[in-house]
Amino acid sequence: MPDDVFILDKSGLPYYSKCFGGETCKMRPDHTLQTGFLAALYAFSKESYGQQEIRTVIFSDLKLHFKVDQEKDIIIVFTSPMSEKEEEVEGQMDMALGAFLEQYENEIGRGYVDAEKFEGFDQILQDIGIVKTKPMGMINLGEKVGLWKRIFRRYKHN
Repeated sequence: MPDDVFILDKSGLPYYSKCFGGETCKMRPDHTLQTGFLAALYAFSKESYGQQEIRTVIFSDLKLHFKVDQEKDIIIVFTSPMSEKEEEVEGQMDMALGAFLEQYENEIGRGYVDAEKFEGFDQILQDIGIVKTKPMGMINLGEKVGLWKRIFRRYKHN
């Protein structure tokens, strides 16, 4: 089961990103910023290695699994612990991508995202058995910026 689920377009525009628990998710709660990195990683791999598609990136404590729908320019990325089997993750990604495209076909590819339209996808992922728990959520980028402003205000030099 994935710890994190990201769905974005190839330019990095995030459609959906949620943390569903597990070891990898707890350490990296800011999904909004991660989608840009994932899109850049995908673009770099395509540029550097031609037609070869990135499928899995292995870090010391987690795996990033990529699946791309070339027709809709959608990238889905799951994070999982090292123990997760590739075949199982691939099947889950196929189901998640199919469900997303079926449910939100009219909302994707417009060049902007209304994140509220995709909030119901949590329940769809639960219903099809890809995740077992409700999302842990993520830190809103606006809240994060506000937090940093408060921190820097304390240490502002005159």
